[in-house]
Amino acid sequence: RMNRLENTKIGFLRNNPVLGLSLGLTTALAVTFSMTSAVGIGVLTFVLILLAALLGGLVKMVAPKEALLPVNIILVAFLAKIGELLVLAYAPGLAASVGIFLPLLAVNSIILFATGAFSPEASMGESFTDALKAGGAYLVALVVVSFVRELLGTGGISLQNPLSGNEIFSFSLIPSEFTLSLFTQPAGALIVLALVAAIFAALGKQDAELGGK
Repeated sequence: RMNRLENTKIGFLRNNPVLGLSLGLTTALAVTFSMTSAVGIGVLTFVLILLAALLGGLVKMVAPKEALLPVNIILVAFLAKIGELLVLAYAPGLAASVGIFLPLLAVNSIILFATGAFSPEASMGESFTDALKAGGAYLVALVVVSFVRELLGTGGISLQNPLSGNEIFSFSLIPSEFTLSLFTQPAGALIVLALVAAIFAALGKQDAELGGK
């Protein structure tokens, strides 16, 4: 049974939406080939999650429980389409880099989860708090995975402004002869995601033993 995000204690280390619960996993695997795409899509998803929580709370006030899931599926598709159109208009470079995975935000499970369709008893405030926590943890996971993939695959990190395309910063740490292009490919995404998830799980377990949240 799906419970509220708060009940699963979503966090940056323990029960991270991507690394612990596999929510929004397809997007995470697809867009983390570069820091720029991961930050851009991560911020967009974060905003969509918050909007889904707010609008989902309003939907719960007027829709019967039996209709919450289909109505919220339509709501998520609507929000994702608005997000897609805004990215196409103001960040075409980002849209071109992620391709089909931009409209696929419409079926991103973490956005649907944030609407509260599976927790009809939760108040709007509780849903929004849960969404804020989940969206932040999702963004962190994308940034960490993309950092590792880009560093190992290209030898450095380059972050560009998704809106203007101007470079914000870049640096190189690993000589090109020691890099592996595998990490910029889908197979590399799975490997890095698994390794990062294992590290987060270990850190989360240690944090739990120390009494952290």
